[in-house]
Amino acid sequence: MWGLRRSTVALLVAGTIAGTLAAPAAAGARKAGFDLQAHRGGLGLRVENTLASFGNALQLGVSTLELDVQITEDRQAVVTHDRRVSGTKCADTAPAEPADPEFPYVGKYVNTLTLAQVRTLDCGSKTLADKPGQLAVPGARMPLLSEVFALVNRYEAGNVRLNVETKVEAGAPAETAPRELFVQITAAEVRKAGLLRQVTIQSFDWGALMRMRQVEPRLPLVALTKYDFLQVGRPGASPWLGGIDIDDFDGDPIRAIRSFGATTFSPVHGFPQNGTVTDPAYRPYVTRELVRHAHANGIKVVPWTVDDTPTMSKLIDDGVDGIITDYPDRLRTLLASHGRRLPQAYASPFDVQAHRGGRATRPENTLPAFAHALENPAISTLELDTGVTADGQLVVLHDRTVNGSHCADTAPVRPGDPQFPYVGDLVRDLTLAQLKTLDCGSGTPADQPRQVAVPGARIPTLAEVFALVERSGRKDMALNIETKISPLVADTAPYQIFTRTLVREIQRAGFTDRVTVQSFDWRTIRYARQLDRRLETVALIWQYGPAECTTPADECSLQPVYGDATVKSPWTGGLDWWRHRDVGALVRAAGAGTVSANWQVHDPRQPVVTSADWYLRQNPAYFHLPRPAGRGVAGQVPAEGGAVHGERRHGHAACDRPRGGRHHQRRPGPADRRADPQRAALNRTRRGAGPGRPAECCLRCPAVTWMNSSFVDSTAESPPHNLTSRRTPGNGR
Repeated sequence: MWGLRRSTVALLVAGTIAGTLAAPAAAGARKAGFDLQAHRGGLGLRVENTLASFGNALQLGVSTLELDVQITEDRQAVVTHDRRVSGTKCADTAPAEPADPEFPYVGKYVNTLTLAQVRTLDCGSKTLADKPGQLAVPGARMPLLSEVFALVNRYEAGNVRLNVETKVEAGAPAETAPRELFVQITAAEVRKAGLLRQVTIQSFDWGALMRMRQVEPRLPLVALTKYDFLQVGRPGASPWLGGIDIDDFDGDPIRAIRSFGATTFSPVHGFPQNGTVTDPAYRPYVTRELVRHAHANGIKVVPWTVDDTPTMSKLIDDGVDGIITDYPDRLRTLLASHGRRLPQAYASPFDVQAHRGGRATRPENTLPAFAHALENPAISTLELDTGVTADGQLVVLHDRTVNGSHCADTAPVRPGDPQFPYVGDLVRDLTLAQLKTLDCGSGTPADQPRQVAVPGARIPTLAEVFALVERSGRKDMALNIETKISPLVADTAPYQIFTRTLVREIQRAGFTDRVTVQSFDWRTIRYARQLDRRLETVALIWQYGPAECTTPADECSLQPVYGDATVKSPWTGGLDWWRHRDVGALVRAAGAGTVSANWQVHDPRQPVVTSADWYLRQNPAYFHLPRPAGRGVAGQVPAEGGAVHGERRHGHAACDRPRGGRHHQRRPGPADRRADPQRAALNRTRRGAGPGRPAECCLRCPAVTWMNSSFVDSTAESPPHNLTSRRTPGNGR
């Protein structure tokens, strides 16, 4: 009788619903946790199979992340649904190496491309026409399976399962990697991540499930199918069923999957595949009868892919154990209306900072920019720069002189003002009234084509920014405030006056526990801590190697003249790199809780790469952490920014969900940096990841904690959850 029903294409929505719920009446007294699965991370909400989509699902609250795995030519497990790179989802950017004969890569099979080639693809900028609410994540790359695992660990989402589909194409085996590679590589990645308790393996290729049972019997198996794959009533075994002839089981897929140890049946919900119960021609495949039969045999039923509320309601009433959906938000709402306990929602562990308020979308360091960032709940910190005027007022702007590329003169503050025009003058030589005449919102820089002009926007005072944050009601919003000062030139207020003015302003506004004070000139962060021990500080670092750091004028923070111990750094507030030879120890000596450096400072495994782009060049000489014998480097952070963070604001202990500072204001480096292999031994709070993925570890905790923070110019799209899916262009120090 089961062979008379039809099932369709398996588009799974991973998101197991946490919480034990009373089963529907159809299942009798049987208790079950309803499994809310976010299909490809919830592709109706974010571009599919990206770390941004999975992070969004974790924050929304799902019980399972559903995802797909393909194997590259060099045997890397990447998370993508399509065996052939789809031009509707991904776009070529550049060849992996000059004159690569395989470029462009769109349209190529993933199993014929290397990881390096796949990583050049932008799989976040395009949205699907049939998913009008889908948000883009420009620049998002295909993540590695290990990166998704690392993301879940970083969120400390121990109750979330991952339903990993091995995309073996049994009907066209040459178009994907061999079954054995899928099984061996996927099982190895799960073991390496320590997630055997949280992962299930699903596949349309039941032979892959049978082999997984042999290779790693601890992993639960989920049998996907569509009716055509069963080949009911046709001679011989279907190539999708691993040698099983469904007719040997009277067309019953439940008995068939039970024979090889699968625990869950995951069929299409009905016909047509994208139909709904409200369609006159709709025919259900999953019925109350099928669910009862499955439960009687100890098998769960989780149909795919269900996006409309009426069909979801029907399936819940049928007693299914879970639903795979593109819209986990819709399913959560429905479950709540049914009185179901909802899966846990996880707070993002990432500190997403709006660089100068988010300069890609609004004029930098203006009240409109900060207001726009405050409207985005994913933004957790406003990053901004400050200067002190001639009359002792603290103003918010990046440059120590009035920059004509951002601001334009309008009129003198009074007729005949000899200082007019003000563009090009030092901030310290101008009064607040003079600065307030400048229009810093009408012009849009050429490097920010999406920036929306706000004609007439003025340079704000820090007090005005504090007031704006207060009015917004965003009690969760922090501010990372930089003192724009250099120890090499006397073109600002003296550091003591600058720092005292800033600390008083912070105290007056009552923002002491919501602010970090950052600077490349550590005199200010050391003095800020002397003035108020409650203040958290960020040590900014700019450091390269012998070719870049030849004189103090090159502004290298740690070794102003690389390799010359007789030249002391003017940037480290009187502390000597050569005494400590360890960034963590040096930062701790400065009293800072966060270190925010160019990424190369943290990476011991970088090769030699020459580039005009500061954040693409690499050299082992740039690394400035100790190398403990027999151990990995304590605190290495991958390319996409990184920070060292100490005692957390809001009274939480150090290493307890720290919020990181930001990286330097230039574009971060390549997304293929390796994280510290010893991180798990060093940090009890979260586990790191491999190339270009979130990483964190404690360095002599609780003094300082190394972690990542996303520092973004754009607040328009969904912020990244991996720090590889967004670049952070900026203009120097």
